[in-house]
Amino acid sequence: MRLRLSILAAALAMALPATALAAHPGEPGIRPSRTPWDVAEAADSPDCGPHFCVHWAATGIDAPSRADLNHDGIPDYVERVLAVAENVHHVENEVLGWPAPLGDGTSGGGHDKTDIYLTELAGEQVFGYTATDPTIAVVDGAHLRRSAYLVLDNDYSRFDYPGTKPGRDLKVTLAHEYDHVLQYGIAAEDVERDPWFAESSAVWMEDQVYNGINDYLRYVRRWVGTGKRTGMWKRPLTQGSMKEYGSAVWNEWLAHHFGRPIIREAWEDAATAQPSGFAVAAYEEAIRAAGGSTFGHEFTRFAADVAEWRTGTGFRESYLYPDLPRQGTLTLAGAPQTRRLNHTTFTLVRVPAVEGSAVEVHVRAPEGVAAGLALVGRVGSGRDGRTVKSVDYRETGGELVARLPDPSRFKRITAVVVNADTKTDGFDPVEEAWDYTGNDEPFEISGEVVG
Repeated sequence: MRLRLSILAAALAMALPATALAAHPGEPGIRPSRTPWDVAEAADSPDCGPHFCVHWAATGIDAPSRADLNHDGIPDYVERVLAVAENVHHVENEVLGWPAPLGDGTSGGGHDKTDIYLTELAGEQVFGYTATDPTIAVVDGAHLRRSAYLVLDNDYSRFDYPGTKPGRDLKVTLAHEYDHVLQYGIAAEDVERDPWFAESSAVWMEDQVYNGINDYLRYVRRWVGTGKRTGMWKRPLTQGSMKEYGSAVWNEWLAHHFGRPIIREAWEDAATAQPSGFAVAAYEEAIRAAGGSTFGHEFTRFAADVAEWRTGTGFRESYLYPDLPRQGTLTLAGAPQTRRLNHTTFTLVRVPAVEGSAVEVHVRAPEGVAAGLALVGRVGSGRDGRTVKSVDYRETGGELVARLPDPSRFKRITAVVVNADTKTDGFDPVEEAWDYTGNDEPFEISGEVVG
């Protein structure tokens, strides 16, 4: 589900799953929105292409504009939606190689294609959403696959979506929501149990299909935190709510280092990952297959690159990203500092760029907790400079050390302390979330000048 960035949207994000389970809108008496259509479906609806059928209402608030320049009986907006949808299919299924969605058989008019329903969504504070057909599912081994359909706004008017452009809204929303359809067709449990996996992947997909729009930057800015907003980067990567949208940067980092297929492969690996529906395990299988290390080790490398990401290190478009704030300064040769970190989080600490042969930072991580430390030095400006890094990682915690020679040459030095732990006590069906154990862990940091 693509949400509008507002107080109500944030509330919806916490109250609603990434996608909704509902009866198929094409069935008698069932409408595609949480607010039903007031009239019957248009006589000429749906308009179908090779892979999609677009449904619309004849009149009323949910109906699209009647403008029909070629006088074929199909509203121009409907034809526009279908054209954009077919382009999205071309990129996601043909260029990027994602498996075709699970068909819906006779539902939605009997066309066995992905259905798109147009309605007035502005009052619901969303750009669009995906819903599953509850009666259409396939058990693939021990995994469940589902058929799904899309619900989109009937015009994306600037009045209803201020500060945006209708054509762009339609494109990125379709790219985002259709990726949810594909996700449900691969591994339904992973959408439902790990919504951050679903949303961060779908936001990443927006920019793969429509790179020039860069709408995802709105979520990246929220992820970083600007002005009086609290940076969501300090919360666990696995956290839902608005955090999960900006976490598209994790997928961007993986794609930059291992190639774009790794995101698709993570979803395909979800069908066999253990425990079932655990996104971290799916990512780890894909990372290992691509020649990487553990999830925790790669998350540490990711955090190290985030520290100076505007230099272009590790990210394709990070020159467009805001700089992340540092959380204090480490006093060299002073008393150790203690920072408490939750699982899959990190803290950035400024280190003085003093004279000396080297600067060295030490971290004592809790035993049994996957932990990382990076010392990142930047030479030059934030956007035109280059970085030198020293990275240490321990799967079971303990002592970590990172060292940079000739520290005075750097414009900025940052110690990146990482709680990379992903252990859980299983899935809590009451909370509908994984019960991560490595939270509020104390990390002791100290530093010194050598020589």
